Amino acid sequence: IERQTAHDGPAYYDSYISRKRYDGDTNITTGNVSQVVSVIKERLNYPYSSIAKVAFSSKQFQSLPQRTYHLRGIKLKVPKNYVTREEAADGVAGYYRKTDGTLDANKVYQDWDGSFRDGLVYSNNPAWILNDIITNNRYGLGDFLVQTDIDKYALYRIARYCDELVDDGKGGLEPRYTLNTYLTEGTQAYKVLKDILTNFLSMIYFIDGQILSIQDAPSGPVYSFSKANILNGQFQYESTGSQTRVNQVIVSWNNPDNNFELEPLLIEDRVNICLLYTSD
Repeated sequence: IERQTAHDGPAYYDSYISRKRYDGDTNITTGNVSQVVSVIKERLNYPYSSIAKVAFSSKQFQSLPQRTYHLRGIKLKVPKNYVTREEAADGVAGYYRKTDGTLDANKVYQDWDGSFRDGLVYSNNPAWILNDIITNNRYGLGDFLVQTDIDKYALYRIARYCDELVDDGKGGLEPRYTLNTYLTEGTQAYKVLKDILTNFLSMIYFIDGQILSIQDAPSGPVYSFSKANILNGQFQYESTGSQTRVNQVIVSWNNPDNNFELEPLLIEDRVNICLLYTSD
């Protein structure tokens, strides 16, 4: 360590004129190192990371400003006939990509042959995010499971149901289920899978050597009941009283119109509430 500034007092070495001044006895002084700055002159590529560089004037901010970003996350595998919302001109996902990679001009549905696209693309469809978490060997279960361990056709039906448009409550339409989340720390794999599955009301089972996804969605009847196949031809009905039913729920959600801040949302069964007040 070499001192760059001169010392006030007698008997010191003048680095500027390269000679020692003797104005009396030798003076021994003490010093301390208050800060060490290390400069690494290497080019780093930050693998598997997103880096943002922001410059601002300190005259405009008294302290370091808080910054938030709206990002598109990891790219993943999607079916060969799938067109993501980001790729569609109208922002509506569909399944009209032909086997040669071109899009059907009339958006006619194209059958899926079970294969995935060669390149990775961004998608917030929760079904394909689940598939990526299971099969990826860096941040998922890819060291233990492969694509053939998943019933991809059951997952395909769920993905199409998630992409269907529903009322957004503002006079427009939006996809039924989307998933935009950050996995910021490691945790048990099964917990991560369950958290993702709750996003689109699903569960997974291990049946016949494969992982099967089952979704709580409308479907056709699996068995018909009538007086002909009921004991004594009689039905017994049971239900809960109107005063014991939950008619008000507060849900916390990240509002995209408010910078994805966590906000409470009140959902009420107003018909049930009105009936209770009327009966009282």
